[in-house]
Order: sequence, then structure tokens, then C-alpha cells
Amino acid sequence: MSTSTPMAVEWELRGDWFDVCSCKLPCPCSFAQEPTHGDCLFTLVWHVREGHYGDVDLAGLSVAALGEFTGNMWVGDPNAKMRLMFYIDASGDADQRRALERIFTGHEGGWPAEFASLIEDLRGIEYAPISFDAAEDLDYWRASIPGKLDLQVDALTGPTSDPGRRVTTVNAPGAEVGPGQVATWGVVKRDHATGFEWSHDHVGASSKYFPFDWRPDPESGERESVTESSCCCA
Repeated sequence: MSTSTPMAVEWELRGDWFDVCSCKLPCPCSFAQEPTHGDCLFTLVWHVREGHYGDVDLAGLSVAALGEFTGNMWVGDPNAKMRLMFYIDASGDADQRRALERIFTGHEGGWPAEFASLIEDLRGIEYAPISFDAAEDLDYWRASIPGKLDLQVDALTGPTSDPGRRVTTVNAPGAEVGPGQVATWGVVKRDHATGFEWSHDHVGASSKYFPFDWRPDPESGERESVTESSCCCA
């Protein structure tokens, strides 16, 4: 008996992404280099402005990740390792949560599957209410989860920078949201992040903002995804 390949679900996500990490500013990982200290403790935040998974609307929902990696993730370093856990927005219903989990754990292809392929150890997934805010002119970006996450970043400025323009990088060699987007640099003003064994506090460290625009690979079926070593869903 022959078996058919599962039909891929049509999906699309557009929105905002930023990180807060332990690297000095600017984070060398964005230039496809090793982290400042050899390893990087990070928090990542994605906010969906427009998006769907099949007929499931995903606009307004957010995802966060907390974790660490060592080595250079971008150049095939055999010693590079990444561990993380996800927070999925608890304001979504069961179908919305499932859709976000499938996309971000790499089941549904596209850039999220490329990112998920770098994860050696998925520590788990929790549901929590996630608040996200970013100034229209990117003067600041912020995210919070009650009791878990409190991130506040101000845009990078300096004595010779034009106050009406942001400090940016075009054609970043190591863009975490995929190629083709412009990075806007920021300075961490508040960083409280806890989850599983991680606890981060990197005030004054590096942050960057990227827009993202994702969809599945053309003619791709269901992908092999990252496997959770442990999962705590609340």
C-alpha cells in the first residue's frame, strides 16, 4: 500500500522580531561571528502583525524564546549547540496555539524550519500572556510576560548619529529572521527573563530589531521538526 505525503498547510506570518542577549553591542552573531564571550544567553521575541495558518488567524499573537548557544551557529561549527524553550501566547485559542507551535518548531517549513534545525535541545513549551510594544519610529521596543519576562530596549544613539535616523545594518550576514531584512540596533535598558534553568539580566548589552516576512517553502511537505526533551505546558 502506498502512502501519500501529507499536504502542506498554507501559512504566512509578517511582524516584528527582537532579541536581547549577553553579547557586547553590536552582537557579533549578526555578522556570522562567534558570540562575544564564546557563548550567548538570549531572549527572542516574535510578534505577528498579520498572519494565518490555513484558515486560523494568527494576527496579534506573540512567541518568545529563552535559551543559550555556544560556538558559531552560522558556519557549520560542529561544536556549536543551541538550547532553548518557547513561550506561546496564552491569549490564543487551542487552534492558534497549535499553529504557532507547528510553525516555530519547524513542522511547516520556511525560515522557522531553518532556525529550528539549529536547536539541539528544546527544553519545553509553556503558554503565557505576552505583551509586545514597539514605537512606530523604532525609538524603543518592549515585551513582557507577568513574572517571567520584562524587556525594555531603547534605540542606539550617539554623539555623531543623526537623531532622526536609526543605526541600522543592511544585508546582515547572520540575520535571525532570514535574509533581506534591515537590522535596527538598540541598547538593553531592562532585561529580566526566567524560564527552566535560565535567568538573564543583561542591562546595557546588545539588542536588535528585525521585521520578518515568512511563508513555507514552495512545494514542501511536512518537515522533520525539533523534538522536545521535556515539555511543560500550562
